[in-house]
Amino acid sequence: MKALVARLDSFGDVLLAGPAVRAVAARADSVTMLCGPRGAAAARLLPGVDDILVWDAPWVGLEPAPVGRGEVEQLIDMIDADAALILTSFH
Repeated sequence: MKALVARLDSFGDVLLAGPAVRAVAARADSVTMLCGPRGAAAARLLPGVDDILVWDAPWVGLEPAPVGRGEVEQLIDMIDADAALILTSFH
């Protein structure tokens, strides 16, 4: 099974996803981490991550830009996974 773990926030948020990534990696054949540009360096430090997919989500940030259908469809085309875990937080 190919798994995707998504955490689109910053460095610290991606690091805090480490236990969830390890839990997914224990059951999956491969794990791709979907993260934003500010979290990519942290994703490279996490055990269990086989591949990193960086996407600058339009809604992340203090003044998010409108989200276009084409941007979302481009992301969907990049994902190759059988299962996904989407991690987020409530502010």
